Amino acid sequence: MRHERGGSANLRCWKINSHGLADLARLQEARARWLGELAVLESKLARVSRPGKVARGTREMARRTCGARN
Repeated sequence: MRHERGGSANLRCWKINSHGLADLARLQEARARWLGELAVLESKLARVSRPGKVARGTREMARRTCGARN
């Protein structure tokens, strides 16, 4: 009985290992696709929001931070 249980566990491990590479490739592909879609969304958001206002806010923040250091 103990021998059978060990055998099925070994078989289970072999199945995971044999499919592991395919799953890893699929996972990486899905992650790349998700990151690509995220980048597209970010670029759309950047285009929609007012670039001048964002740049001005960033410059103002940099000026305040540099002023605080000096």
